[in-house]
Amino acid sequence: MTNEFDPLQAQFDAIPVPCYTWRFAGGEWTLERANQAAFAMAGERLRELIGGTVRQIFPDRPDLREDLEHVRASGRTYRREYEHVLAASGVARRLDVHYVPIGPDAVLCHADDVTELRATEARLRAVIATVESGLLTIGPAGQVVDVNPAACAILGIPREQLMTDPAWWEAVRLRYADGSPLTPGDPGTPGVRALREGQPVRDVSLRISRPDGAEVQVSANYTPLNSGTDGAITGMVVSISDVTEALRLQDRVAHQALHDPLTGLPNRLLFQERLEQALARPQRERMSVLLIGLDRFRAVNDTHGHTAGDEVLIEVATRLHQVLDVAQPLARVGGDEFAVLAECEDERDAAELADRLARALDPPLETGLQVSAAIGIAIEEPGHDGVNLVQGADAAMQRVKGRGGNAFEIFDRAMAGRLRDRLRIEDGLRRAIAQDELRLVYQPILAVDTLRTVALEALVRWQHPEQGLLGPGHFLPVAEQNVRLISAIGDWVLHRACLESRLFPDGVRISVNVAARELSEAGFRQRIARTLAHTGTPPSRITLEITETTLMEGGDAAIAGLVELAQLGLNVHLDDFGTGYSSLTRLATLPLNGIKLDRGFVARATDDRDRRIIEAAVSIGRAAGLPVVAEGIETEDQLELVRAAGCAFVQGFLLGRPELPEQVIPTLT
Repeated sequence: MTNEFDPLQAQFDAIPVPCYTWRFAGGEWTLERANQAAFAMAGERLRELIGGTVRQIFPDRPDLREDLEHVRASGRTYRREYEHVLAASGVARRLDVHYVPIGPDAVLCHADDVTELRATEARLRAVIATVESGLLTIGPAGQVVDVNPAACAILGIPREQLMTDPAWWEAVRLRYADGSPLTPGDPGTPGVRALREGQPVRDVSLRISRPDGAEVQVSANYTPLNSGTDGAITGMVVSISDVTEALRLQDRVAHQALHDPLTGLPNRLLFQERLEQALARPQRERMSVLLIGLDRFRAVNDTHGHTAGDEVLIEVATRLHQVLDVAQPLARVGGDEFAVLAECEDERDAAELADRLARALDPPLETGLQVSAAIGIAIEEPGHDGVNLVQGADAAMQRVKGRGGNAFEIFDRAMAGRLRDRLRIEDGLRRAIAQDELRLVYQPILAVDTLRTVALEALVRWQHPEQGLLGPGHFLPVAEQNVRLISAIGDWVLHRACLESRLFPDGVRISVNVAARELSEAGFRQRIARTLAHTGTPPSRITLEITETTLMEGGDAAIAGLVELAQLGLNVHLDDFGTGYSSLTRLATLPLNGIKLDRGFVARATDDRDRRIIEAAVSIGRAAGLPVVAEGIETEDQLELVRAAGCAFVQGFLLGRPELPEQVIPTLT
């Protein structure tokens, strides 16, 4: 009877996925049984088909009969996906069908509707296909099971080869950045470590040689996949990025930061670094610094133009370089100043070198101009450091210039008077702090799109009782050589800026410059915290500007100080960006809120090359997620240039000069 209880059917109906049993008899496959999930998916018409053959039920699907025959013959389970139109709805669905032999002539089929799953996978693949980073999914046996188009493009290998060739890395000569080989299965490789430790391995620098001959530098991250039962690792995802151009740009920026763009010589920063390295060597002769200042060079620019002046500097650099050997580095340390570092046995040895340098300038230049130079020499004495040598050579050079130039002189004790002048400035500054002779002026920083003031940079001036209002160039260079003095000035500036910030609208931040020696000084963070608390100033109101050179020269101590400042809630901007050496990786990890493009880039932006440099610097800022401030804007053309390059904020005389608070306030309403 049809209404009798069938316990087997009841158990069959309890299975939540559509199931069917097929039996082979008389040369035909007959549908013997189906469960409720099957009826729900296919419709009640399926009941009428029970007992029908596979040819009758699916006349247009001979592959179903073939699959049933395959399972019957092999005695093994089988799996296949079908595109099938459901009779109940008339909608095409994607079915994942499993065939399980349950006897010599019977097969159980169960079907999973994977339509939505496959649609989701397709959408995900479409998204992954747009990702610029290359993505490779690696299976437990080390085989590539999926790869996106970006990975194929970076590696220069077709998808099919990556998916089927177990040694695909040999085609690209996969190796570490230092050239040592990398074999993916070796125990110490990043991928094996990620699988073994269950933790991502990031920022691995690699090199490949693509089949087309291109050499590519790659940054790779290895992330294990915890997709197995109980979180078992079933493989990993390797993301790769082509950083070739980024590293080239980084190298160019680094070279520009340490070299003079006109002559290609090392700049002052690199010269100072080499001087300190030389002084640290234990076995050497006495070190000498020779500073070479061209006589009356300004007249060349004024009379013949800056192009002619540049040509003079280039030829002078070439001539001086020809006189020196490899162990005597030459640098351009100022507009018309060059420096030489040399080992000299005594004063006579140094004088002979200076004479050769001077005679190199005797013949007329190719431009027809005649130049001469004042050369100051400082020879190492016990207790001297690099600063002493440079100061001594500068004092000697200035003395030669004062006598008309075209000569050389060795620094001696008689020249120490010039250094005593600096001590008088230091004493005067201490008095200025005690007697409140310092003043703050403020220069606006504007949003480039609205030209509305969003911040004010606080700049210190000295109201000297005898000489009047002095700019920072008259006293800060001296103060920066004395850590206690520059710290005292820095404390005064921050305290006064916090007090005067109350005069300005709340939405306008106040920027304060931080000197090199302050940043790595013990207790600097605590002093700032006390100042903020004492004046009741919210940390978010204050932005500290720290030059890139300061940060790079300060090393880990300076960076640790930067982190502490950010922890206080202060905004931190990297000033004079492009003059130091910031790697992309380090820039992205520093607690910065913005960067200020060095004014020299803007001042030199007279051709496409300079514009590209500005755009590249802005791109670096964008890559690190940092807004860029362009300073030194003095013309409308410069304003349009930095706006087109993507700078977010601007500052310069065109937009506002440094002024006292009472002069600034009306401009903010």
